[in-house]
Amino acid sequence: MIRSGTQVPTGFTARTDVCIIGSGAGGGVAAGLLAEAGREVLVLEEGRHVPGEDMTQREEEMYPLLYRDGGSQYTADGGVSVLQGRTLGGSTVVNMADVVPIELPILEHWRRGFGLDRYSDERWEEASRASQEGVFANRIPPEMVNLNGQILLEGGEKTGHSGGCFDHNRVGCVSSGYCSVGCAYDAKKSVAVTWIPRALATGRALVQTDARVESLERDGARITAVVGSIIERNTNRVVAPFRVEADHVILAAGAIHSPLLLDGIGGPALGQNLSLNPQAPLTALMSGDVKHYRGIPQAAYLDDEEVISAELGLGGYRIESIGSTPGMAAASMPIWGPTAREVFARFNQTVAALVLVPDRPGGTVTRKANGRPNIDYTLQEGWKRALRRGLRVGAEVYLATGADSVLLPLVGSTPIRNGDDLAQIDELPIDANWLPLISAHPQGTCRAGTERATSVVDRRFFVHGIQNLQVLDASVFPTTSSSHTMIPVMQVAHLGVGELL
Repeated sequence: MIRSGTQVPTGFTARTDVCIIGSGAGGGVAAGLLAEAGREVLVLEEGRHVPGEDMTQREEEMYPLLYRDGGSQYTADGGVSVLQGRTLGGSTVVNMADVVPIELPILEHWRRGFGLDRYSDERWEEASRASQEGVFANRIPPEMVNLNGQILLEGGEKTGHSGGCFDHNRVGCVSSGYCSVGCAYDAKKSVAVTWIPRALATGRALVQTDARVESLERDGARITAVVGSIIERNTNRVVAPFRVEADHVILAAGAIHSPLLLDGIGGPALGQNLSLNPQAPLTALMSGDVKHYRGIPQAAYLDDEEVISAELGLGGYRIESIGSTPGMAAASMPIWGPTAREVFARFNQTVAALVLVPDRPGGTVTRKANGRPNIDYTLQEGWKRALRRGLRVGAEVYLATGADSVLLPLVGSTPIRNGDDLAQIDELPIDANWLPLISAHPQGTCRAGTERATSVVDRRFFVHGIQNLQVLDASVFPTTSSSHTMIPVMQVAHLGVGELL
């Protein structure tokens, strides 16, 4: 059953085989696999259960309901908006449903650099297939690529840049375009409508929402209990305590919040090696209607300058079409005055894309005195060079398709109307708060590796020195796993649960 905080007003104590912290791509998959294998499972989710019929498609209602901090979680300097789901199903409820597994050269990079050789390519590929099947992955058919995506691909062809269409986990999509504020039609096969129901169908799983985990009790080499508070949904006010004893604990709270719960347990590498893969928006005004906010928001991409190698891992950049609700668009473009008035007066004629640039691990996450995360992150010079290249290519792509003007996400920029205007891309500053940046794929902070001095979990995703605690989320990736992390996290969940069965 799914139990809300209002159903346990005085809190609770419980005993279970496996306690899972987080219900997203890692925790939700783990819950389904373990319950189907006969284990008793209790899932703790800080957010609430929001079924499709409660998804109103209104930004002012859904962002506070579905996102961590209502979508306003930022790095310490305010330079990067770090978006994470905070609801049953986690970020799989609010993502763009892109299915991109870990490429084999990335796995080889991890073997060479971090000793992660426990699983063969075949095991990873098997986990990838199972992950995709579990969320009904399929290729986006050409006829469902909206005009926004078609323009990106057309411009790429005209300028010599190749790409394609994503695989996704939608079935019966109605092309409403509201993916980022929850699918009211249950067409997006998130963990909340796939793996969580599978776990519940066994009769061996309990999901407790409105449950904020605050600490792990430890006795030597074992975690003995998970402790936290039931919180009031609208205010986050503490209502009552809870305590869960379990034979095994799986931490799947994500790269920002998992390290906070391992404070005092995770060792010297805890909270280090954060990757954010910041994305910058790029927009252009066309002469005719595009309605980029309708259809599948993120259906097409250009990736010919993305680099995937065993030597370097993931690098370069890619450009992806994107749909945006007006509020998110306003928050994602450094425009005001007459320019803003023109853009929103011509919102139907706007095309939009994100330039996604993989970074190198380098940020940190630590716990503030009030218990909240401090996300310390500095933009890297190599990242800046790749972003400049991506912005230039994106502008050229849109000019080639007849755009009236291209709007850069750089403070101080002027609309690009021809090739001569591109020079400003190399001149304008790229630094924190000089451009709007979004991170939807935080990774690292509980890195997997062979040595406790440089990693938090071992090759089986067990915390070093703890016999019954695994981390199964994006925090375990030594470097960037993929351009989109839903399937990579599910791959880790399949492999990690396999160690218990």
